[in-house]
Amino acid sequence: MTEVQRPPESLPMKIVVNVLVAVIMIIPLVLVGSGLWLLGQRQFGEKVEAEVLRCDLDVGYKKASQYCTARWTQDGVVHTGPIQGSGDNEVGDTITATVRGDELYSRSLGLPLILLGLGLPFSLLPISWVRRKLRRA
Repeated sequence: MTEVQRPPESLPMKIVVNVLVAVIMIIPLVLVGSGLWLLGQRQFGEKVEAEVLRCDLDVGYKKASQYCTARWTQDGVVHTGPIQGSGDNEVGDTITATVRGDELYSRSLGLPLILLGLGLPFSLLPISWVRRKLRRA
């Protein structure tokens, strides 16, 4: 019997495949890590009631960002500054927020849960791929 010989894979093709596999494996970890980090920022710290004063839209060449300002009282001192995770739909409302250092974070769970909801199912693909590779070895 004669063996059928395969043509050797080219080095550039191997590099492309390895880069794609790395990206597919890293994206779910980034989504889950970001979701957990935001969850921690918004849930752990001193809780305060903050009034969202205004939100400004910064429109750039390729993207637009929204920056909101709030007023809150901490230890009897009134502070005014930026609030992370708030939007123009909350202007004029008093919301519960978390103070961590000099930063004020909205306690809204929308973005952290979206990131976790996207990252956890997509992490099953890399995990199953790694398990299959380990079984073959």
